[in-house]
Amino acid sequence: MVKSKLSIILRFVISFGLLLLLIWLMRKDAGDVLGILKGSNKVFILTAVFINILLSAVVAYRLKLLMSGQKVFISIKDAVYLTFIGYFFNNFLPTAIGGDIAKAHYASKKTNNKVASYAAVLADRLLGLIATLLVALVGLVFMGKSMDNKFIVWAVPFVFLLAVLMLMFLLKKNNMPEKAPSRSKGIFHAIKEKSLKLYTAINLYRNSPALLVKGIALSLALQSLSIVSVYLLVLCTGSDIPLFRLFLVIPLVWAVSMLPSLNGLGVREGAFVYFLKGYIGAEKALAVSILWLGLIMLYSAIGGMLQLLYSVKIKAEKKEIL
Repeated sequence: MVKSKLSIILRFVISFGLLLLLIWLMRKDAGDVLGILKGSNKVFILTAVFINILLSAVVAYRLKLLMSGQKVFISIKDAVYLTFIGYFFNNFLPTAIGGDIAKAHYASKKTNNKVASYAAVLADRLLGLIATLLVALVGLVFMGKSMDNKFIVWAVPFVFLLAVLMLMFLLKKNNMPEKAPSRSKGIFHAIKEKSLKLYTAINLYRNSPALLVKGIALSLALQSLSIVSVYLLVLCTGSDIPLFRLFLVIPLVWAVSMLPSLNGLGVREGAFVYFLKGYIGAEKALAVSILWLGLIMLYSAIGGMLQLLYSVKIKAEKKEIL
């Protein structure tokens, strides 16, 4: 409990500390940033909103696909619901309960199959992480030598390697024999038992390589959609930058946003300014980051409304209590 509270406090300090630092550094340009936002092209913004709706549908389909790999079958409607619930918990409830845990929790409430629900959500996050870092690595191949921040140059490949190694570990052949239920008690034994159940569930994906390939392909498609959305926000500020360049830059923004914070708040905005200021100027880069934050808040608010109005219905092939 103490560690959880300290983690929340640390994320608050990092997010709002970086936000305040960014505001202080850009304080003389505040008027220009507001002017850019007021004069932004609303057609481009609405188009970005539409693309993000499509993006959310793809996220939902990926979750549905990975759930099916656990023999838990949900409709695309329910998958969309769980996706927006995840947005809501990630951004409006800065607690130890993240969006991924919320998605798994709401799925397991109806299925009574916590292991399968949590395994699918974990696999969903891991495939998304690998795809993000893979595209970021491509960006570093083209831009790494020109970057002053060598921490990013080394951190992205390192985290990518860790993510791939984790996936390989989770999918390696499971040679553990079936064991009779243990009567041992204690918190450490309980954690061990639950971890083994979760590992066994995720390990099932090794029998469905085509499903994993589809998951990674969908994740790369999500990267493309999100980058096109950012491109539209850049255009709406009156700037222009080659779309290919954004495919190299924006994944680095997403990679940096994974640093400990409140779902990237503060870190993400600083990364937008850091990586885009050389192409469109710091003022317009900050305006783009504010518009992107607005999109995030919009979908988080939708998630909150869905939580109040819609009851998810999920059918499971088998039931199991974690």
